[in-house]
Parts: sequence; structure tokens; C-alpha cells
Amino acid sequence: MSLFQKSAIALARSPAVGRAMRALAARTSLARRFVGGADIAQAVRTAVRLREAHGIRASLFYLGEYVADADAIEHNTRQAMQACAALGQAGLDVHVSIDPTAIGYMRGDALGRGNARRIAVAAREASAGGRDWVVLDMEDSGLRERTCALHRELLQAGLPAGLTLQARRRGTPADLAATIGQRTSLRLVKGAFPERALDHAGRARIDQAYLDAAAIMLSPAAREAGFLPVFGTHDDRLAGVIMTLARERGWAPEAFEFEMLYGVRPDWQLALRQLGYAVRVYLPFGQDWWPYAARRIGEHPRNAWLLARAVGTQGRYFG
Repeated sequence: MSLFQKSAIALARSPAVGRAMRALAARTSLARRFVGGADIAQAVRTAVRLREAHGIRASLFYLGEYVADADAIEHNTRQAMQACAALGQAGLDVHVSIDPTAIGYMRGDALGRGNARRIAVAAREASAGGRDWVVLDMEDSGLRERTCALHRELLQAGLPAGLTLQARRRGTPADLAATIGQRTSLRLVKGAFPERALDHAGRARIDQAYLDAAAIMLSPAAREAGFLPVFGTHDDRLAGVIMTLARERGWAPEAFEFEMLYGVRPDWQLALRQLGYAVRVYLPFGQDWWPYAARRIGEHPRNAWLLARAVGTQGRYFG
């Protein structure tokens, strides 16, 4: 992990910096551009607007990660459960994303597993028959095996669990092979916070690893299993290759998804919708937006420019 990325993590975890940035956000468009609402009601209204105006789906994510305090863990868990209920009541996909470190894994795996099950049960109970999933975000390498094990456990319990895998990790093909034959949703991302000992080297190799994984996700066996491929990328070059591959293999444009961060490349999101492709945004909500923003900068330093531009503008998401 680079010094820049270590610094980004330190900033993300700094209470003093967080307080200062939340005060700044109150005076600018910074949080409004990249966060879908301060609470569940606002986030669901944003999701409804995106779906009705543009046909764009949403995955709600409550802002709060790397949490060790028991009360905060319970609060995060309840927020995710209540988001499931609100999405179902609104007639939307009951689709939420959760970080294992937000729901108990910082205190113990048993607590985290139990809370994940509570959220997944809430999603199942709120389901209105849409694409309803509790998607496990993939965090640092120390959590990879535990996150994959949690995904398997939830699926074995008949719960609507999805998983995120990182193309940059050399171990991802094995994780993908263990998942591809199941009825689940899998979000493929390039991956955050590089670790040289575990990763492919260089952008070209990571891009190729992404496309190699995409080819597996779009296989006939995956389609027969009821597998839902989700391609988390803002890279239109990769998206173009994936669209061609899907068309050649007989996947309808709505049978898989492209997923992007709320507020990032809305023009490309709309273009994909106009081409008939399913698009979902990762839609954060809540007050504690600074750790999320700092992590986005740590993952890709160029995101700092996106955030910096938002400070001085009144830019808003389309719609």
C-alpha cells in the first residue's frame, strides 16, 4: 500500500478531519453530488427519482465503515434493515450494499455474520419480486476469505446474498469459479488499495484480468444457473468490450448490469440506458460521508479532482 493510500485511510478515520469536512459540505455541493441523502427517506426518494426519470436502479449503502463500537455497529445494521423495508414499500429493488467492517467484523466474525443474516432476512421479507440482493462489499485482503465464506453461508441459508470481487487480485479467478454456478449476484470491480504481493501488475494486466473474469461471468453456465453479472466500472473501453461479448453470447442488455458510483459519470450512465442496458448506481446515504470520500481518493487519486471541483460548484446529479 502506498504512502498516499495510507494517508487517505488515516484521513478517513480522523474524527477531527471528518467534522471539518462535514461542516464544509454544509456550505457546498460536495456531499450532495456524491451522497444520495442524509437519511433513508431522502435516499429512497433519490432512488425513486432515478428509476422513474431514467430507469436507473440503485443499491443503497449506509455510510459507516471500520466500526468497532457496539452501539455504532447495531445502528449500522438497523439502518440497512430499515433501508430494505423502505425500498420494498417504494416498489423498488430491495438492494443494499454492506461493508463487513460496518456490521461487526471489527469486533468478531460471529457478530458480523449474525448481523449480515439479519439484514439478508430483512431484504427477503421486504422483497417485491425485483432484483433483491444484499451485496457484500470487498474490503482489504484480510477480509477476503471471511467475506467469501459469509457469502456462501448466506446462500446456503436461502438468503439473497451477492458478492463483490476485485479483478486486480490474482486469487479472484478461484473465488469466481466457486461462485459462478450459483443463483447469486456478483459485482466485479477493478479493486481498491493495491497490494503488490497479491495483485496483477500494471493497468493493462488488471484490465485484461477484468475482461477475463467478465468472460467467465457471461458464460452459458452462468446464465443457466441464474447468475446475475454486475460490472462495476466507469471505464467505457471495458464496457464496450463487455457489451460485444455479451451480445455474441446471447445475453440480453437487461440480463446483466453496469454499476457506477452515484454522482460519477452520469452522462455515461444515461448513454448506457439509452442503449437499453441495465444500469445501477451505488448510492450512499447518511451523515458520515467523509470516510467514504477519502477511500474513493485513496483508491484512485484522480477522484480527488472530482471532489475538489465539487467544493467550488453547485453541481448536482442529473434529474
